[in-house]
Order: sequence, then structure tokens, then C-alpha cells
Amino acid sequence: MKRLIQLLMNRLIGIGALAVASVFAHDCWAQCGSVGDPIVSITFGTSADPDIGAGSTTYTPNQYGQLTDGEYKLGSNVNQGRSEWHHLMDHTLGQEEGMMLIVNASYEAGEFYRIRVSGLCQDTRFRFSAWIANANRPENCGSFVTPNVRFVIEDLNGNAVSDPYATGNIGVVPTPQWREYGFEFDTGNQTEFDLVLINDNPGGCGNDLAIDDIQFRPCGPEIVLDMDLTLKQADTLFFCEGTTNPITIGSEIISNDAYAETPAFQWQTRQEEEATWQDMPGEDGEELRVMPMHNRWYRLTAAASKANLDNLLCRIASNSIRVAQLAPQPTTPSAISLGPLCENDSVVLDPPEYAAENAGPLTYQWQLDTGDGPVDLPDGGSPNYVFHAAVPGTFLLSRQAIDGCGGRFTTHTYEIEVPETVHATFDLPQHTSCADGEPIRLSGGDIIGGDPAMEGIYSGNGVSNGYFYPGIAGVGQHTLTFSPPEGVPCYVPSQATITVYDTVYLHPMVNAVILPGQRITLQPQTNASQFSWSGQPGLDAYHVQYPVASPDETTTYTLTASNVAGCVKVGEVTVTVLPKIELPNSFTPNGDGINDTWEIDGLADYPNARIQVFNRWGALVFSSLGYDTPWNGQFNGAALPVGTYYYTLSSDVLEQPLSGSVSILR
Repeated sequence: MKRLIQLLMNRLIGIGALAVASVFAHDCWAQCGSVGDPIVSITFGTSADPDIGAGSTTYTPNQYGQLTDGEYKLGSNVNQGRSEWHHLMDHTLGQEEGMMLIVNASYEAGEFYRIRVSGLCQDTRFRFSAWIANANRPENCGSFVTPNVRFVIEDLNGNAVSDPYATGNIGVVPTPQWREYGFEFDTGNQTEFDLVLINDNPGGCGNDLAIDDIQFRPCGPEIVLDMDLTLKQADTLFFCEGTTNPITIGSEIISNDAYAETPAFQWQTRQEEEATWQDMPGEDGEELRVMPMHNRWYRLTAAASKANLDNLLCRIASNSIRVAQLAPQPTTPSAISLGPLCENDSVVLDPPEYAAENAGPLTYQWQLDTGDGPVDLPDGGSPNYVFHAAVPGTFLLSRQAIDGCGGRFTTHTYEIEVPETVHATFDLPQHTSCADGEPIRLSGGDIIGGDPAMEGIYSGNGVSNGYFYPGIAGVGQHTLTFSPPEGVPCYVPSQATITVYDTVYLHPMVNAVILPGQRITLQPQTNASQFSWSGQPGLDAYHVQYPVASPDETTTYTLTASNVAGCVKVGEVTVTVLPKIELPNSFTPNGDGINDTWEIDGLADYPNARIQVFNRWGALVFSSLGYDTPWNGQFNGAALPVGTYYYTLSSDVLEQPLSGSVSILR
């Protein structure tokens, strides 16, 4: 056994486990459908009673330390071999009590395990199998030596009696898992063989593995039991109370490639609490008829010949079937309340399927209590049921389970509350607003159904405390909602739309100055689309953005600018009509206080008025922008002589400068 462990470990570590298992299942076991009880079964015992098995190995035991090359131990977890190895429990029991063989492979390739198997049957197919796991994590080694185990069946003279089977490289995987490896072989005319396991790869980092559940089992064609499927559930065939007719269990051979001739049969039985199967005298056909007995198990065994059938180790067995009586079930259902569920909504009633010992296969039927008692629902033949709330009310539904004997019992009851739907209507007091408009108090919502004192709630973008604020909502179209108050379970809200238009802007208009008879175009800057000028005379149009003004006297015009939503801005502009200027042709700057300056009435109203005065030789003797200080007849502080002087006068409102002469008199 020690040598077996060593070689298995070296071989398994490098195998691609999934690929090998697939090959094993599809190529090597293709002809075995049913198997018999193990002739050899090595599970390595438990922690209370470890057992190395009957084979031989050359590996050295190391039960308490970290395993080094060529050592093995029995343990319940792979990482008991080395702490850096995988955490993987024993395969047989999957818990701390179960043991497995854990090995750190030797560097030497070759035979590592041999076991003699006696008592096999002639002309019978046998299956060898073993469960193997790679012990290493991917990070344990830089590069791995992959184990590859070859299985050989030899006669007692050392001759191979079957083609060898190799596991292939057993690779390292990040998640530990057990994989089953093995093959099938025919015994021919022999009954005793040696199983040899050979490690074909050399040692190195990564040749570490665990092995468990080594078995030899007879195998043959698949045998399927045939029975009344209406009363079969899993591995149990039920019968009804008071049944006096026998139960018939048939069988079918799916394929017979494993046997040269028609096999010999033997039915077996055991009671529920018994572990050992007993042959049923005289029951050697393909069909069994028995009187129903509670908790009685049956199976059909077969062998290649009658002689082999007499050796229990040579038989294969069908699946087992238990015969049991359907038991009455308790009638206390689970009660569930649901709701509120609104009209036109649906809910899936999905209680777990009923499960109890000896309940048998069940079908289901949903019922509705109409007030005169429960009635079956036409579409209620499934374990679950979709309830549609078509009208308000309180609905009582129940699910009944029906066993194979026709007995009914209720598993679940549902009480579903469907309240009346509350509806809302909503008509806005106005459907448009300006972005700078005043808040709008919302009204027009009405509740239909429910409590008459119920007050609804307005909501939506820009809504607060029952008011709609256009400036908060912003320009655009907004959907407002009117709903019943919180806590109303089933309701249909109502919605209305309000459009917020952009604010009308109107920049302050610049006043204008003209001379009598002149014209000027008024040019207000605005985004309005509609215009109304006040009715003062002097405009060529009163409903355009840019009218032409030509008033006879100074006039102030008022513009009302608006858009399609009625948003309005109002502004004013004054057109000043200047009087005609009369320039005096003389003045007497002699200091007597009378006509000492050249006075020009009204010149101060002319925008950007500029006066220049020249003597007769063209020299500039006076210049003024505006005319806040009239000319006193001096130049550079000295009085000019009596004479005629010449002037020019320009202004923004004058189409061309004025010119003339003025005389200084003494």
C-alpha cells in the first residue's frame, strides 16, 4: 500500500483532471450501465481506525511531520501533508473522521503500488476506480512535474490481460477537487489478478497527491426497473391503503454488450432498517409480483451465467426501489395574508411544494371560496398560481395537494385584500406662465372614490406647498401631478401640463434729439414678438418694433413689449424737438452790463454743439464745445477790437454746420 501511495501521488499531480475524467467516463466505462457491490474497497478507514489497505508500496510512513519526497501519511485533510497544500477533506465521508492517503512522491518513476485481487468471476466485466486529487496550489512551485499514473491488470504470471490505462497529466488547479479515474476489463477464464499502478513521470516539485476510495466492482448492462410511475416518487413506489392486489415490478436491459449471452437474474429484498439484501427464492425472472408491504426494498441482480450468479461478488444490481404505503397527511395548512393588491395587478402565489415522508407524488389544485364554499379554479392545476385582481374585494384561495390515491388535503390558504381604486382628476387654472411670473396657486384637482374628506397632493417640477413657481421650474413644458394623499394603497393619479415661456426683456431706450422737421427711427432692444406704442402723434406705425418718429414737439413714447404667452415689459423713450437757433449778429462788450456777451438762446440743448470764431485774417479767436459760458469778445484775456468776425456752428442734430458773421461794437 505504501508503494501505491507514492506512485499515485507522482502520477496524479500533473494531470488535467477534467479532461481525464471525461475520457474515463466516455471511453472506458461506455459498456457498464449497472455495477455490483465492491469486491475490493479501500477507504483508508477513519481517524478512530485508520487502515492502509491490503496493497503494497515502497513509500515511507511519516504520520506526524511535514511530508518530504518519498513519504506518506493517512489524514483527513490534504493540508495535513504540508501546510501550503490545498484544504480538501477526505472523499469518503467529507469530514474530519474520514481518512485518505496523502503522499509526497518519490523522484524515482516506476511501479509504486500492487494489490492482488482474488475471487473474481470468469467471463465477467469488472471496473477499477480510484479518486485522486492534486495536493498543490498553483503558487506552490515555479514549474510543476506532472504525475501520470498507468494502471495495468496482470495475470499471476505477470502478463497484461488488458490494454493499460493512463490518467494523463494531472494538472494543478486553484480550487481543489476530487476526480475519479479508472477503467474496465474482462476476466475471461481467470479469477485472480494483480492490479499494478506505475508512475511514468520522474519526480520533482508538484508530485504531491491524495488518493481515496479504491474499488473493484463487477459491472454489466444497465438494468432499469419498470413500474407504475403515477405512484413512484424518487426511489419509492407507493400503494394505497387497503390495496390487496399485487404490485408488479418489471425490468429492462438497456444494452448487453458486457455479457456474451442472456444474463441470469435474481430478485433481492430487504426491510427498511436492514442493511443486507436477501435473495427471494424462486424469483429469477425479469418481472416480480409481490403483495404490498410497507417499507420493503427490492432490486434485481444479474450475472453473466447461473454459475456466476451463485457468487454474490460477481453480480451487478439494478437501482433499488422501496415499496411504501401512502400516509395520511396533516390538515393544518399555512395561512398567509396578502395585500393590499390593486385592481388589474397580479401576484404569484408560490408556496413551496409539499414534502413529507410517505406522502408520495402529489398534484395540486387551487380553489377559490366564493361564499358558498370553495370551488376548483379552472387554471389552478399547478403548484403555484397567478392571481389577477380584476375587481375589489376580499378573496380566499387555498391550494390542495392530491396524492396518488386521490386523497386531498390543504397545504396553504391565502387571504388577499383588493381595495377600491381611488381616481384623481386635474384641470389647471392656467396652462401658460412667464418665467418671471407670480407663483400660481394650484387648484382643479378632485378625488373620486375613497374617503370624501381626502385631500390630494400636487407635485412636479417647480411645485411647493400647493403653488407652482415658474422661475423655479424654468422655461419649458412641465407635467404636474395630482394624487391622493400618502397612505392610499391603490390610486390612479391625474396629470396636467403647464408651459413656462421665457421672460420678455426690454433694455432702457436712449432718448433722442431732433430738429423740427427731422425724422428718427426708434430702436428698442428686446426679445418680444408683439409691440404696442402709446398713441402720441408723430410715429409712422404703432405696432412695430422700429417705428419712425417725427413729432412736431418734444414727445415721450411708451412701448408695451410682449410675447405669445402674454409676458410683458414696458419702457419709455423721449424725442426732444429743439427750437430753431437765432444767432445775434452783434454785441457790445463794453462792460456796461448790457449786451456784453454774445448770447445764443437754446444752444445748450443742442447735443455736442461746437462754436468757432475767426477774425478777418482767419485766425481763431474763440472756440467752445457746448456753450455754457457765452463769448465776451476777448481773446487770451484781451479785448478784441471793434470789427466783424466770422463763426461756424456744428451739432449732432445739424445736417451741416451753420456759418455767419458777428460784429463787436463799443
